[in-house]
Amino acid sequence: MLKTDGTKWVKASGRQVHLKGTNLGNWLVQEFWMMGQGGNGVHDQCTLEAELTERFGYDEKERLIKLFRDNWIKERDWDQLKAFGFNVVRLPILWSVIEDEKNPKTLRDDAWHYIDWTIAEAKKRGIYVILDLHGALGGQTPNDHTGCSGQNQYWTNSEYQDRTKWLWEQIATRYKDEPVVAAYDPLNEPWGSTPEDMAERVLELYDTIRAIDDKHIIMLHSHYGSIDVYGDPAEQGMTNVAFQLHPYPGLFGDRPNDSHYDIHRDWLRCGQDGKGGVCFWDTKLDELQTPMLMGEFQPWQGAGLELGGKIGRATYDTFAGYDWASTSWSYKLVTIAGGQGNGLWGMVTNEVNTSLDTGVGMITKASTWDCNNWDSSFADACAKKATTITTGGTEDKTYYLVIKTGANGGASPDVTFDSISLKNTATNEELLANGTFGATGGWSELSISGSLHYNYASTDASKAPTGSDGAFLHITRPSGVEGEINGALYQQITLKGGQTYSFSGVFKGNGSTNTWAEIYLIEDEPVAGKDVVDNAGKVDFTTAPIEDIEALFTSYGEVGYDVHEGLAHWLVTDEHNDVFDYPNRPTGLTISVNGSNASLSWAATPGTGITYNVYRSTSAGSKGTLIAEDLTVTTFADSNLSEEVTYYYSVTARNSIAESYTSDAVNTPVLYTPVPAKIEAENYTAQSGTQTENAGDTGGGQNVGHFEAGDFVEYKIKVATAGNYIIEYRLASQTGSTGFNTLIDGAIVDTQTLAATGGWQTYVTQSSPAIALQPGNYTIRLRSIGKEWNLNWINIKAQ
Repeated sequence: MLKTDGTKWVKASGRQVHLKGTNLGNWLVQEFWMMGQGGNGVHDQCTLEAELTERFGYDEKERLIKLFRDNWIKERDWDQLKAFGFNVVRLPILWSVIEDEKNPKTLRDDAWHYIDWTIAEAKKRGIYVILDLHGALGGQTPNDHTGCSGQNQYWTNSEYQDRTKWLWEQIATRYKDEPVVAAYDPLNEPWGSTPEDMAERVLELYDTIRAIDDKHIIMLHSHYGSIDVYGDPAEQGMTNVAFQLHPYPGLFGDRPNDSHYDIHRDWLRCGQDGKGGVCFWDTKLDELQTPMLMGEFQPWQGAGLELGGKIGRATYDTFAGYDWASTSWSYKLVTIAGGQGNGLWGMVTNEVNTSLDTGVGMITKASTWDCNNWDSSFADACAKKATTITTGGTEDKTYYLVIKTGANGGASPDVTFDSISLKNTATNEELLANGTFGATGGWSELSISGSLHYNYASTDASKAPTGSDGAFLHITRPSGVEGEINGALYQQITLKGGQTYSFSGVFKGNGSTNTWAEIYLIEDEPVAGKDVVDNAGKVDFTTAPIEDIEALFTSYGEVGYDVHEGLAHWLVTDEHNDVFDYPNRPTGLTISVNGSNASLSWAATPGTGITYNVYRSTSAGSKGTLIAEDLTVTTFADSNLSEEVTYYYSVTARNSIAESYTSDAVNTPVLYTPVPAKIEAENYTAQSGTQTENAGDTGGGQNVGHFEAGDFVEYKIKVATAGNYIIEYRLASQTGSTGFNTLIDGAIVDTQTLAATGGWQTYVTQSSPAIALQPGNYTIRLRSIGKEWNLNWINIKAQ
């Protein structure tokens, strides 16, 4: 039986155990994106079971769900888990796997079948199991991955809370003496209410379990990225508990402009100041003397097989180095096309499907989940690469080419397309009208949900995709439009039977967050209010014969696997992992300014084959633009600078492995912003501990966030006229925050607290009291008292 010892997971003997494994997602709680299905209103386990029950009756629904579960995970999967070197799995469970949905507080006849089988197979291979109530009755999260989308009723329904306590009584009674069970996870991602509500319900389940089982470790889940609501577990009278975090650096809109490598290096190597990332958590857990489970994380998706494998190994090793247990998300992913591509969420997926007709359906795709800040041709698209299109038969056929773009609520789509071409390879005839844009002709607009803004003749060079030629298409969120948006442009084309066509173009993500960009070739004309999806290879659960559904579910246990090559090698090899063997950052950077010219010099960095890159920015704390690379000398001269702009310079060193962190920055003289003025948050002149990200606010741009207590942003202002001034702050917080102090030249002049605004990118404007200022130059600092707030701008105006 495992137990806790300070920050460690240990056996009864006291010998430390480093738990390393993954989640068995989409098995006992379905997530349709993980199996390449969904459509016509069937998009999660609840809608699937409801549809199957309506069509075939309850007993047949039960048989079909059992068929799925009997095939999604089989003995071969346990062998593969062992081959990855794992010694733990986290088992996500839906409440109705155990409780009879028709008879409250009654066990199903097969209530323990899959859990018992999991424990038995794990035991054969020396693997522990964490029992995770992933989907509680009524839903404990507003998200859609806990069996039933968008319910979030657990927090306000006392019956659901009572039945969940009953459920844990049954689990604890059955497994209280089972040593293969490493821990109980009472509520997965319990984020549908406040941190205080979460703690109350989790501690209620802790007491329920402890009344029966005083042996097993119990997980205390974070509220998003915070565990502060629990305080010190020992001081609260809790024993044998561990915290749980689900970190996904770089995904879901976090740091859209940074590379996969840089994001994970910062997380695993604590960032440039050595205090962020895992170092922050190591300090906190050491103070609390409590272990950690990194219950979900995903370091390899979209990184390619080699880099993904190396960063995956480095992630597991880093977590183990801090004594943390770790279970990635997730073991298995099935797609229609099959294959690992650039690296998918699954450690294994199905082998490449050679039977698909590539002439219809989705023909190219990029998204912020597949690649960070993409800029590529369609042929190199990170989610689906464009290939040649070959039509069948001998007759001409009408198709619709559709450009579909959208974003989740609160996210900022900023996508550009250009040079789109569909040509007959034999005749070189171009079929598309106005594929190079510059005007509106040729394309029809389609609203699927919400609305998008289309600029058919954008000339903003900073937004142009690589390979663009002249004006291009620029798609953004219109001012005042909130929620999820999804829309398309399309045009009708005719393809000749038996002919081959080449399809090409370029597109760019421009730092978008939670955004997709997809192009389809479909047979039916798009219809307003109806999504455009690729149904090739999918089963329509609303109309398919039962035999087709049976065949689909059976196929999950029979299809050949495509195992992630990088992970298969790097997770078990003794070979040195050089992924973070980057050089030290340069030191001693100095600047000399003479009018419009600046001269830089720095000390040489030790190492073999070292070269240097120079970056320039007009914002403090921003790496900015690469202006010189592969220098073999330690000096650089910049010219033609504007004396009306402050420039910030930094230098990196590079070896054959990777680029170093940046040097300390130097700058030309700092300019003071004349007020009254609206100052964008990212245009600070100094900061500590914060990060910038794309803002979902009106006007877009970037916001500053990730504040912890003591972090700050600073701005320089110049007052010409004495008087009273008001500072307006544009703020957002999903959870609410104790806020920040505003200091002018070191003196506190205002304190702001912030109630929950409805989302991290749902903004409100708050104002300071009147502040008397005399003519002169001032430094304004916003210093965080708490955390969990975002700033998009400040507006300083005369009263």
